[in-house]
Amino acid sequence: MKRYFLFLLLLISCDFNKKSDDNYVARVGEEFLSYSYLNDLIPKNISVEDSVELANKIISEWATSKLLLQNAQNNLNENEKESIDEKSKKYRENLILSDYKNKISKNNPDTIVTDNEIKVFFENNSKNFTLYNEIIQGRYLKLNKNNFNINEIKRRFNRFNLGDRYFFDSISIQLLNYSFNDSTWINKNLFFNKIPTLNNDEIQRIVKNNLFYIEEDSLALYLIKINKYKKANDYAPLDYIYERIRELISNRKRIDYLTKIEKELIEDALFKKTYEKFN
Repeated sequence: MKRYFLFLLLLISCDFNKKSDDNYVARVGEEFLSYSYLNDLIPKNISVEDSVELANKIISEWATSKLLLQNAQNNLNENEKESIDEKSKKYRENLILSDYKNKISKNNPDTIVTDNEIKVFFENNSKNFTLYNEIIQGRYLKLNKNNFNINEIKRRFNRFNLGDRYFFDSISIQLLNYSFNDSTWINKNLFFNKIPTLNNDEIQRIVKNNLFYIEEDSLALYLIKINKYKKANDYAPLDYIYERIRELISNRKRIDYLTKIEKELIEDALFKKTYEKFN
């Protein structure tokens, strides 16, 4: 209510012409900035002072933009304006075509990618997918080193069966940090960045030997278990590049489908004589 009152004062103090029943807070030439548009840009949870400051900033930026645009239009010759109009028309046409192509190809049976297609593509092209970085599958957790239940946590973390997973769900509030998604491949450096006390030699020993490893610093204890490891220049595993392959196949099928549609459109237009090519 207070903010509305301040805006109302602002409106009353401005002697602008009104084109309708709506209220306006600024005018540049024949263009008006409405109060309703301005009000939608102001967050509801800020102070009155911040609202007024932000409103003034928005009004100033709007006016500057309109004045620059008017100045540009006044200083462009007719050829330059025609060139801009043509570019605008072409840009609009491209937007319409892009949206339409996306609409007709999205979820179309001809563009859906199956798991079997991905597997076959991978089998035929696996040598083309080599790793640039080392990747691992593993889990880790960080907890207070004074945790009373630490031996139980170590035992369950190393074993990590279904019951152990439920156990860690139940005590997750006690853990300082953790990642248990150990069936997903991840960049080795990203994984070990969360465990800052390890040096490169220690990290390599852990990953190459698929170790269960315990590390600690002055405040915390880290538990690490590496399940699988792939070094740089190895062939990438399918589940690591699954989405990449799916996207490759999808784009290829989309192009083929749109090419077929374009050909059918031409043939149909020629048959109906709505399209002619003059020699």
